Order: sequence, then C-alpha cells, then structure tokens
Amino acid sequence: MAMIPYKVVLGLDRLPSYSGFSLVLADQSGIILKQEVASKEDVLELVRPHKVDAVAIDNIYELGSEQDIKSFMSYLYNADLIQITGSPIHGFKPLSVIGRELGITRGEKLFPLKSAEVCARAVFSGHGFIVKLFDPETRVTISRRRSFGPGGMSAGRFRRSVQGAILSLAKSIESALRTRGIDYDLSLKKGSHGVESASFIIYAPRNQLSGIIRPIRTSSVNVRITPLFSRSFDFAPIGAKAEQLHKRHLIIGVDPGMVSGLAVLDLNGNVVHLSSGRGISRGQITRIVASLGRALIFASDVRPPPSMVLKLSASHNAITYFPEQSLRTSEKLEIVEKLELEQKIEVADSHQRDALSAAFKAYSFYKNKLEQCASHVKELGVQVNLDDIKAQVIRGMSIKDAIASSKTPSPERPLRKKRKSSERELINVLESKLLNIQCERDSLSLKVKALEERIEELELELRLAKRKERVPAIPETYEMERRIGALLGEVAKLRADLESEKTKNLKILSEMASLASGNSLIFYKYPSLKEALKSSSEGGVLVKKAEPLNDELKKELKRSPPKFIIIQEGPPEVLMFELEIPVILLRELTFTDYSGFVIVEKSSFEHAMEASRQKLADLLREKKKKIKAIFEEYQLERMRELNKA
Repeated sequence: MAMIPYKVVLGLDRLPSYSGFSLVLADQSGIILKQEVASKEDVLELVRPHKVDAVAIDNIYELGSEQDIKSFMSYLYNADLIQITGSPIHGFKPLSVIGRELGITRGEKLFPLKSAEVCARAVFSGHGFIVKLFDPETRVTISRRRSFGPGGMSAGRFRRSVQGAILSLAKSIESALRTRGIDYDLSLKKGSHGVESASFIIYAPRNQLSGIIRPIRTSSVNVRITPLFSRSFDFAPIGAKAEQLHKRHLIIGVDPGMVSGLAVLDLNGNVVHLSSGRGISRGQITRIVASLGRALIFASDVRPPPSMVLKLSASHNAITYFPEQSLRTSEKLEIVEKLELEQKIEVADSHQRDALSAAFKAYSFYKNKLEQCASHVKELGVQVNLDDIKAQVIRGMSIKDAIASSKTPSPERPLRKKRKSSERELINVLESKLLNIQCERDSLSLKVKALEERIEELELELRLAKRKERVPAIPETYEMERRIGALLGEVAKLRADLESEKTKNLKILSEMASLASGNSLIFYKYPSLKEALKSSSEGGVLVKKAEPLNDELKKELKRSPPKFIIIQEGPPEVLMFELEIPVILLRELTFTDYSGFVIVEKSSFEHAMEASRQKLADLLREKKKKIKAIFEEYQLERMRELNKA
C-alpha cells in the first residue's frame, strides 16, 4: 500500500436535519475527538488548532453547492478535501460497504457519527479521492471589426474613434465585474490612440455573466463571449498525493498579457519548461505546474508585480518574487544569452524572455541559501530530501531546523519548539491578509469612482430633463431622484467601508512592524489548560478559561509546569495559590485578538508579568505566615495542657 500522507484527519457527515454535522477527529493511532452535532463554523475552528491534514466526507455535495464547497475549502488552511465513496471516473461504493471491508461496521445503515468515523478511518486505509477545484472560465474578446487600411484624411480620426471605443468598453466591463466581485484577468494590446484589442479571462460560468456582458457587433467594434471548457472538480486517488509529496519544488516566471510567457525552473536553476501562448489563463498555468511539480515561487520581471502573478501565488500558497526595480531589456538579454549557452535552450520570443528572466532572477536571489543547504547536507552525510530542505529554508526555516525535521519524520505531531519559524508563519499569514485587504481596498475605490461617475451622468440627465417644459411631478423625475439618492447612500457606505479597510490595513502593518522589531509577542489560544499541556508548548500558555484543578491536572502541571499562564476568564489567585505559577489576566495586557492566536505588546506583558510575580510572592508570604501562626497556636495549646498536667 502507498504511504498515507496524512497525520490528522477530520471525518464529517451531514445530519439528516441539515442543521449541522457529526464529526470525528482521528490520527494514525486512533480517535482523538467525537462530536455528534457541530455547525460548519465549529468544523472550521477545529482545522487549524489540531493541524488537520485532510477533511473526509462521503459526498462533497453535503457541504452545499459548488460555490459553498469552494468557499469551505478556502478556509481549510492547506488541508485536502477527500470524498470517500469514489469519483465519477473511478466509480462509487456505498459507505456502509467500505465500513464493512475495514472491519468498522457489519454493513448496517450508519448513523451520522458512525459515518464520520468511517470517513476518517478510511483515509488511513488508503480509501478516498482528493478533490481538486477548477473555476469555470469564460473568454471575452473586444476587437475592431474592420482593418484600418492605408486610409486618407479621415484615417487617423477613424483609428482614434475605434481604439477609444474599445478602451471604453473594456473599462465598462472591468467596472461591472469589479462591482459584482467576479474574478478575472485582463490583457490589453495598446495602440497609438488607445487600445487595439482587449481580452478578459473571467473565472465564472457563461450564464453568470448574463445581464453584465453581452455580445456586440457594430460597424467598428466586435465583442465575442466564448465559454472555455473545464471541469469544476477533479478527483485523484489518495495514492497520487503521496507521489505529489515527492515532486520537485519549482520557481515559475510569468509574463502575463495578450500573449503570455511561462518559464519553470527547478531549485538547481535548470529550465524544465518554457512556453508562450495567446490568452493563457491561470487555470492552464496551474495544470502545467501541477504536471511538473509543486509551485514554490512565482516571479515577475516588473515592480509592482501584475495581479495575475499575485493571484497565482495566493492560490498555490507560494512566495511572490519581484525585483527592486523593473528589469531592463539589456539585463534580460544577458540572462537569456547565458542560459541559452549553458543549458542549450532556445528562447522563441520576448514573452518567453521576460518570463525566463523573472524566474532566473528569483533563483539568483535565493542561490546562496540553496548552495548552503547542499553544502550542509553533504557535510553531515545525512539521507534527506535536499529539494524539501531547500524549499523549507526559502520559506523562512533555518537550515539546521530544516535538516532536523527531514531526518526525523514521525507520525506524531511535531513539538512546537521552533519559535522563530512559528512567528515567520504568522507573519506570512499577516502579509497575505494585508495583500487581500489592499486588493479589496482597490476594488472599493473603483466601485466608488464608478458610482460617482454614474451619479454625475444622472445629475446631468436630470438637469437636461428640467430644462424641458414638463410638469415637475412626472414619474421619470421621481424615479431619477430616487435612484440618485440610493446611489449617494451606496457611495457613502462604500466610503465608510474604504476608511474601515484603511484602518485595518494600517493596524496590520503596525503589527507586522512590531513583530519584526521584537516589540510584540505571539501566543496561541487554547480552550483549556489540559489542551495547552498536550501541545507541549515551551514557555507560557494562553487559555480561554481556567478549569477546576483535578488531581490528574495538578500532577501534569507539577511534572511540566509552564513558566506562566495567561487566562481570559477565571480568578487568577486560585491558580497562583494552587500551582505557585505566575498568572496574568488577558484584559490586563495590550493585545490584538485574531482567530487562533493573540499578538501582545511586549512592554505591557513584561509589566503584567512583574506584577503577577510580586502578587505570587505576596500570596506565598501570606501562606507561610498562616502556617507559622497555626504552628505557634498549636505550641501554646500544648504548653497549656502540659501546665495543667
């Protein structure tokens, strides 16, 4: 049997009432947690703290529509979604039959909790198919209807008119897509007086664009809408995942445009793919990359990078590289000449040249680190996957830690003792959030601008209408005034949303700067002391609520006591007295609360820590006084009894 690439699996089954799910959390040694009723939010909250690798379900449509499934998967934190019962290509098998084959059931009808258990345990037996998502794609092309020809006196005017009309149509379609939150890529071919042609790749089905974009065929401009065939879901056996884990890591250079260039390098700097083509979509790039290995870096030759490069990086959980300054043509030619000579490749056009230059520039940026990885592995003489070590180092892990983690694979979860890599991971999360906020801010700005332009048009129409001799109380005037009022209200709301996003943006920037300078600390949140102790976290822990101390918990705390405990709820004095450990209330600190972790201002933590230690010392002093007083009272009582005798 192929190696199972999962350590922790969450099994799900929809309740008959459709009000929630039954869930079972399992690892390779057995069941960790069972819950008979849980909402979708409860499920998503379990994924991150338990480091879930896979979510298993007998039918993915129990999660809802295709859009619901995609939305659910976007919160899975790199976990795979697995359909246990089969796939349209490989065929299906009832869950009760799978349970009987695994010896979990006797083939009877399964209740939701048992179904969830079968789903979770089936993954460790190699049953199930990994679900891969692909967005539907539609191409919209705007082009001129007639060629300009040699022309005469009016040729220039006609050219300006056509190119201006194409640019106006492209802006109108782009505004409509942004307003409705539909994902797209836009490529423009610039002309001398505007835009010669425009091409949209829209990641939505054709029927979703009805009422937004329509085909146009005039004497000068042509708008074509072409659905591109692609599957919404693809299914791969779990065994294919194990093979995927051993695939090489890749650096991908992308030059988006009407004609796009794509260059793929491995971590030794070898060119493994070089191509260009008209209208290449993100979906096509994803399929090419998946056939070659795993994306580690997406690179651009310009600063700032195009939106397509940023979106590809986000969807592949990859690093985005772009130079400090956009590469000059002379620099690109030097890179291409060097690679053509060394690797005997042929660069066919400027698009391949730009993509290859971007990928090689990214490789050169990390080359020193990559060579150090190879040198360390050679010196130590260890048998490890060098490609994986290089990838971990590029993502921020030290070479020593990367080699150690590759040398000692374990079915158990790794102890969280690498504080720096943990903070690096959280900084990456914050950077990703910042990028999303910036995109959302730009989207809101465009919405505001589009609505303001529309208001100006309506106000002009209203003024023109008022100039005509009409009765004021006609229905058209009322309707126009109503629409203007509604649009003004929407503009005000969007402006407020924009200001709110700017505030969030600044706050995240401040948090990132504070983390980088060491002025802030990061603590993971645990629901209880018992869960915190299971994590084997070094230093202190943060818990939502301090539960009553039973004998087992006291014994565990005495065996491996944390340096301090931060609690959200509960009296700290009891814990201090019982455990003789400094306890801090979270409300006493200056902090920012995120889902799963808290960022605390270092100075406020140090002040609270000092106060807690002083309070603990006072409590211990008081305790000693009480014991002494009891002892002295006992001595006096004994003396009185002796005197009487």
